[in-house]
Amino acid sequence: MQQHHDPGAQVAGQQGLQRSPQWPMVAGEHLQLEPVCRACGSTDNLQVHHVLPFHFCILLGRPELELDQRNLITLCEGANNHHLLLGHLDDWQSYNQEVRLDVAGPFYGMAGASIRANPAWQTEEKKRPPAWAQMSDAAKAAFRLLMDTLYPLE
Repeated sequence: MQQHHDPGAQVAGQQGLQRSPQWPMVAGEHLQLEPVCRACGSTDNLQVHHVLPFHFCILLGRPELELDQRNLITLCEGANNHHLLLGHLDDWQSYNQEVRLDVAGPFYGMAGASIRANPAWQTEEKKRPPAWAQMSDAAKAAFRLLMDTLYPLE
């Protein structure tokens, strides 16, 4: 079951943005396709997570990526909080573009405390991308290129 807590909407709200009115439907469809946390297999406290933050996508001219299944992955909150730790590298303002690799490989099935203690995760966390407000113009241009490379316009 999906929680009502929505840190993505809270962060986007700081930029004056709101979720699309279609988001609840798209999130529900995603949970039908991917009904478990990809990091641990749990069905509790699920969140539909944007691999690339939807507010970055909107601010850089790709608003459709908020609703694009290619940019979504299911992660859990609660005791292990894979949403925060693997999806955001322990900072709601940031993101982890390697989240799909991380949940399929080195961190699959790990509890939150074990993830935090893992040297590989600690390295990722130290190198996490900056929040939107701290991004340079060059970093924003690089993010736009990343969006267009990972998710070409259909």
